[in-house]
Amino acid sequence: MEEITKTENKEIEEFTMGMGKVNLIALIMIVPITALILIPFVLIWDFETFKTGKDLFSNYFLLFFLGGIIMHELLHGLTWGYFASNGLKSIKFGVKWKFLTPYCHCKEPLKVKHYKIGGAMPLIVMGIIPSIIGLIIGHGGFLSFGIFFTWAAGGDIIALYMLRKLDNNTYISDHPEKMGFIREID
Repeated sequence: MEEITKTENKEIEEFTMGMGKVNLIALIMIVPITALILIPFVLIWDFETFKTGKDLFSNYFLLFFLGGIIMHELLHGLTWGYFASNGLKSIKFGVKWKFLTPYCHCKEPLKVKHYKIGGAMPLIVMGIIPSIIGLIIGHGGFLSFGIFFTWAAGGDIIALYMLRKLDNNTYISDHPEKMGFIREID
C-alpha cells in the first residue's frame, strides 16, 4: 500500500501493510510454497522419505521454532547492522504482541539493495538452503526445516515484493510501527 504524506516540510512515501493483512497473505502463501518445494522432493525421492524426516523435525519442533525465531531476527539485524552507518546500534528487536509477530527494526535509512539483502537473509539461510540440501541428499528433515522457515519468511517475501519498483540506490527507512518502509521524496 502506497501513501504520500507531508511531515516537517518533507514529503514522504509510505510503503506499508497492516500486520493482519501480512499474516493473512503469508498464510495463503503456505500452499504454493509447500508445493514448490515438496513436489520435486517427492518426485525424486518419495513421500515416505519426506514423512520420515518430517517426523524427526516434528520431534524437535519446539526447539527449532524458538531457536529459529531468534536466528531469523538476528539474520535481519546482523545484515542490516553491517550496512548501517551506526552498525548494530541502529538495530532494535521486539515483538508485536497483538499479532505474535517478532520483528527487527533498523533505525536509520538504508539503500534499497541493502534493505533487500537483510530482508532476504532468513529466507535464504533458513528456508532455501536447507530445502536445497534436503532435496539433494534426500533428507525430509532438512526439507521440513526449509519449508517451515520459508513459511516463516512470508512477511519478508511480501516486503521484498513491495520493494520491487524502487531503485536499488534509493535510501529508505524501516517504518517504525508498521510492516514496510518510508522513502523521502526529493
